[in-house]
Amino acid sequence: MNIFEKMSAITAELTAVAKNLSVGEGRSSYKAVGEADVLAAVRPLEVKHKVYSYPVDREIVSSQIMESEREYKGNVTKTQKQFMRVKTTYRFVNMENPEEFVDIVSYGDGVDPQDKAPGKAMTYSDKYALLKAYKIITGEDPDQYKSEEGRFIQTDKLATMREREALYKLCQTVYVDYNNLLAKVGCTDPKKLTAEQHAAALNILRNTNNGS
Repeated sequence: MNIFEKMSAITAELTAVAKNLSVGEGRSSYKAVGEADVLAAVRPLEVKHKVYSYPVDREIVSSQIMESEREYKGNVTKTQKQFMRVKTTYRFVNMENPEEFVDIVSYGDGVDPQDKAPGKAMTYSDKYALLKAYKIITGEDPDQYKSEEGRFIQTDKLATMREREALYKLCQTVYVDYNNLLAKVGCTDPKKLTAEQHAAALNILRNTNNGS
């Protein structure tokens, strides 16, 4: 069978995936399909039909700090969370003919007050790539759940991981201390380097390279 026939055969054999993941607490909690449940359903059939699937490429589409305002009895509280949107290209390969494959593009968003936003975004995009590729029935519709209450305000956009890595390598090339450079643009944590600070740092490096 070619890759399309194999994926079609897997789709035909897959049944509905159970909602074993509990999300939220109290009255706002609900059951959802977790990545582990999807993988548990898909893996045996991919082995059977000799299909190997994996994320072949990822791209950070957006990364920023979001500020949430919530008002209760006249009191306004503000919290900050990291938001990240990841674009994933998920590849399905015919193991009997590795040159034959199908790519599925999926997006995933992750929001977390600490450092889990990237992992959440990747997990979400991987799960939906499998769900859509194999037309898996879950009975789950993201539109049935209301969004978290509170008003989000976009603050300074963060520089991407690639931009930070490129800036670090450039510092090494022109013999400039990376941490000192960040301090000059007002950044104390490399992971929180904003796009504006990144541009300012590049400008400093250009002037340094020009001998000014």
